[in-house]
Amino acid sequence: MSSFSESALERKLSELSNSQQSVQTLSLWLIHHRKHAGPIVVVWHRELRKAKSSRKLTFLYLANDVIQNSKKKGPEFTKEFESVLVDAFSHVAR
Repeated sequence: MSSFSESALERKLSELSNSQQSVQTLSLWLIHHRKHAGPIVVVWHRELRKAKSSRKLTFLYLANDVIQNSKKKGPEFTKEFESVLVDAFSHVAR
């Protein structure tokens, strides 16, 4: 797996599609880099707010997949996403 950087994450988020495979592939990459959970969630939230309306739900699918599948490995993502999910859902609902 490629190493983590914010620019790599931004690129991967820009390439994210609504397919289950795309969401799961990026989710696995994020979980692999869970020691960077804080910066990952900051970038995810920033890119969600910039995304076109048609792509916002895909960002929520990704967050859901990461939270559900990272629980067994540790609480990092649950804790980090907790601080932004209310705002994220509010933003997507507009």
